[in-house]
Amino acid sequence: MSKKKKKGNLLMKVIFSSSILTIAFFMVIIIACLMILDFFGANITDNYVENNMDYADMYKETVNKALKNGYGYVPLNRILYFYLEDDKLSFYDIYVDNIDRETNKMKTISDVCTLPKYKVYEGCKDLDSGDQIDEEVNKPFSPPIDFEKITVTSFFMEERIVFGKSDVHGGWDLACGNKTPVKATCDGTVTQVSFTQKENVTNKNAGGGNQIKIKCEVDEDVTYEVWYAHLYPDSAKVKVGDSVTVGQELAGVGTTGYSTGPHLHYQVMFNGENVDGMSLIDFSDKLPKPTFGPTTPTYPGLNPQFRP
Repeated sequence: MSKKKKKGNLLMKVIFSSSILTIAFFMVIIIACLMILDFFGANITDNYVENNMDYADMYKETVNKALKNGYGYVPLNRILYFYLEDDKLSFYDIYVDNIDRETNKMKTISDVCTLPKYKVYEGCKDLDSGDQIDEEVNKPFSPPIDFEKITVTSFFMEERIVFGKSDVHGGWDLACGNKTPVKATCDGTVTQVSFTQKENVTNKNAGGGNQIKIKCEVDEDVTYEVWYAHLYPDSAKVKVGDSVTVGQELAGVGTTGYSTGPHLHYQVMFNGENVDGMSLIDFSDKLPKPTFGPTTPTYPGLNPQFRP
């Protein structure tokens, strides 16, 4: 074989090997990207769970049962932190295990991981690699409505279908009877009162329907905007510029605008971005009520744009 031919074969081998290495390199990058983008399953972020449609019904059933039993709030990402490691666990049991019975607040992740059933999990052995905030979070708000009277029909950042269209929800939908009182979650100032809908009916072209917004200055550096939508016609009890106090009645629940039935759309924004308004509510004055029967919870530790 000539030297020229040998060099040609060697060059082809180098090119071929380089191509394989290049392809392998890009495959690693692509797979990593797909994992980050949650191609293979639920992606838990700091604020919410992407691709959550598979868990939505189970979570809403759980949060409704918990709220009606007087428990505080546990977000879906905390439940999935444990459930994805062992899907034999009950959503409701995980929820209850994450509530401190003394304060009715969500426990820190390190506290939950001291419970016997969880401390053996990989996520508890290496908390530094997880996405859970391991500190008590400030809860400056009170409930915007009586939670004993509502049913959660949509949660923060839920991926869903409304009127046949895919949608990612920017707030919470709390279904209840027409004219149920809607309350100020904080001491604040009314920044918007828009009651353009005179009939309590669905209008797909009217967005949030009748709505009120209030600005809540928690401290010098933290200001939230709270948005109440789909309110009942002529039910507003405040006007723009009014100062309101926590618990003050603002209006009544309705089904005006892009709405599928009577409910309060409760949405909170910080610096123009949607945040989980439920996570800001202080539930400490609503201690759990005991329940009995086969589903009795146990306490091993005793401790964007508007989306309808």
